[in-house]
Amino acid sequence: MPLSWTRQPLRFLQHLLRESDARDLEVGTLIAEMKRVHADACIAMGGGFSAWYPTNLACQTVNPHLNGDFLGDFLHAAKAEDFRVLVRMDISKGRAGVERERPDWFVRKPDGDFSAVWGMPQMCATGNFWQVEVFAILSEIMENYPSGDGFFFNYLHVPRCHCSRCQKIVFEATGKPVPALGTRDPAYEQWRQNYLADYMGRVRSFIRARNPAAALVPYHHVRDGWNIRRMAEIADIVGSQVSNPIMPNPVDPQPSWNLWAAEEAQLARALKPDAAPLLIQTTSAVFASRQTAMPPARLVNNLMQAAAHGGSTAPAVNGLLAQDDARFVPSLDLVSAHLSRHGGWYANLQSTARIAVLRCEASRMWGEDAGRSAGAPSGEGHVAEFRGVCEILTDLRYPFDLVVAPEVTLQDLARYDLVVLPAVSCLSDADAAVVDAYVEAGGTIIATADFAAADGWGRGRANHATRCLPALPGESRSAVGAYFALRGEALRNALGGIPHIAAAGPFWAPFAQGEVGDDLRIIGPFVNNAPEFTTVEGEGVEPGLVIRTFGKGRASWLPWRVGALYHRYSMPDFRDLFGALVTRTVGDPPIRTNAPAAVEVISRDHPEGLILHFLNRAASQTKGLAELAPLAGFEVSVETDAEIAISLVNNEKLPLTRASRTVTFRVERLDHFAAIVLPRSATKGETTEE
Repeated sequence: MPLSWTRQPLRFLQHLLRESDARDLEVGTLIAEMKRVHADACIAMGGGFSAWYPTNLACQTVNPHLNGDFLGDFLHAAKAEDFRVLVRMDISKGRAGVERERPDWFVRKPDGDFSAVWGMPQMCATGNFWQVEVFAILSEIMENYPSGDGFFFNYLHVPRCHCSRCQKIVFEATGKPVPALGTRDPAYEQWRQNYLADYMGRVRSFIRARNPAAALVPYHHVRDGWNIRRMAEIADIVGSQVSNPIMPNPVDPQPSWNLWAAEEAQLARALKPDAAPLLIQTTSAVFASRQTAMPPARLVNNLMQAAAHGGSTAPAVNGLLAQDDARFVPSLDLVSAHLSRHGGWYANLQSTARIAVLRCEASRMWGEDAGRSAGAPSGEGHVAEFRGVCEILTDLRYPFDLVVAPEVTLQDLARYDLVVLPAVSCLSDADAAVVDAYVEAGGTIIATADFAAADGWGRGRANHATRCLPALPGESRSAVGAYFALRGEALRNALGGIPHIAAAGPFWAPFAQGEVGDDLRIIGPFVNNAPEFTTVEGEGVEPGLVIRTFGKGRASWLPWRVGALYHRYSMPDFRDLFGALVTRTVGDPPIRTNAPAAVEVISRDHPEGLILHFLNRAASQTKGLAELAPLAGFEVSVETDAEIAISLVNNEKLPLTRASRTVTFRVERLDHFAAIVLPRSATKGETTEE
């Protein structure tokens, strides 16, 4: 198959070159740097607002520092070393000043002025540059450089444009004008998403007709204006940013959280399971000051998390490895050498999860997050709840997958014993029917917060969406100063036998006083929190845990933000409470360890056994991961038939003890990461290097 190479992870390196780097640049230098970090693929500077080859097209400006044909020379050298090469295109912006020569190409503000990003005018998606010139550029590159393996489209989206052409097109499609700045309209957003997907479908067909073996990789760091399902169908490789800079992009803030690489890898696998995602990781600590190196602890963690979930790692270096602030280079050496030595163990990885978490684009778009990838500034909404639930499951060592709504299917859910719906506030009728079918057939769900309060476009519902939880959440009230009473024995035991835990954040009462079996009945809130009066009085009224049987399955509802509260405050009571509900359905975690919660555990199945990663996320209190804090040893127990355990870091066998089908081994010290394989037979895995 022409694109079979996209199925397995590669080790990319992106030299995100500055134009001035072209002065006296030898392509051999780039090849040598790629070899140094054991890369087998790359993203090469190509065309768009800056052409890195001698173009004959007036629509592009050749890099003014360029001498000769960088793209041609680089492709020749890279292909001689058997590197995969994606050609980078940026059609989002133009060079400053071109807007005066070609005003119909560029985005207009409501006042008629040109819109700019980073001081460069934005390209209008309906103008002739996108509609005509881009195809001329692609044709020129494919004709002149047929050895390229495909195209990477950077910062790809349809910006909001108020030019007369866009106004006409949008009005004809939606019956409304382009929305004013600061307003969001479902009809316009749907038009924008579909326009981009339709356009990239044309681009893919154009590329395919000329080179069936060329891959298409659309990319935007926060997927602004994307229908992620349609874009994944069009893409040959799902490209995502997982950069986690210490200081995010001030223009379009991206997420900054410990599990971003895991989220993007799992999201891509949910959308396109047969292709390894391309996970772009900056080597810069500050997005707006790119020439500042990412701290080693953070960089290694992000890259290894991406690799452990089966993604193609793609560190993006702003310039060359040989630069003024090259503190990130030893980290690239460490990770790339490991992945190169043990590449076979990072191919064909499969999930071991019995739990799925629903990532709901409709709730992100039309709930409190208002479309922000970084989530609502309030720390509430679907994004914060989703992150918190993922963190709880990770801290409890439960593997999980992601499933994606809208357009979730029963087949998506049926393979899991438990599906979590974190603050899925906006749920379409079709997705609600799938949730009901899953529960009715014997599945278990845990919903949280304002579940299904609105339809898939954020319009408030008059009637409940699901039959398994037949109620609307209603209006919320503050639970600050209140408590949840622990009535059930299992919940009390999970919390050490205490009678109640603190409540916080918004609280909904979808079932008023509920049924006898409901739990976590809310006591308070108490207004007077002076120490002399902090008694907990009463048994509680409305339940904070609603449980309903439906068909052969069970639906539980926590009508408060357990995930968002854990994400913000790391409250152990909320983790343990949620864990008790999970254990009730799927049993104990498959990986048991006495390692601290700062150790992230990732387990993946492999054709030759099980591979476990232990990532060290220990950081200074209240601070993001920036410096390595080595951890003392810990024990790990897992159920397996394996007879040996091998550390891929030093290629040593670890002593095993066995009790029935459970083996236990010890990791003596954890620096950046440990990777342990448990081969299915003693004859396999004796030699783990390729």
